[in-house]
Amino acid sequence: MQRVSKILDKLIRQYGLEGKMNEHMLADKWESVVGTIIASHSYPAGIHYKKLYIIVDSPVWLQEISFYKEDLIDKVNKYFGKNIIKEVYLKTGQMIR
Repeated sequence: MQRVSKILDKLIRQYGLEGKMNEHMLADKWESVVGTIIASHSYPAGIHYKKLYIIVDSPVWLQEISFYKEDLIDKVNKYFGKNIIKEVYLKTGQMIR
């Protein structure tokens, strides 16, 4: 008999929902993953083809966060326990939470 979690994992992969699940999990835990300061000025907009898209609230913070791209990749991958992100793209815009 299989565990429910294994069955759910199989269904999530089968229907291509793993990416969306990762996006929602990261958005929910964004502050704990990247820290309070960065989280207060940014929001993960999506994950596509191992690229993390982040909305930043101002050009000043876009510049500041750009210095931490590698650190953000490491933190996100560590959170998921596997390498799901290879690149980070930053864009200024209105943060929706």
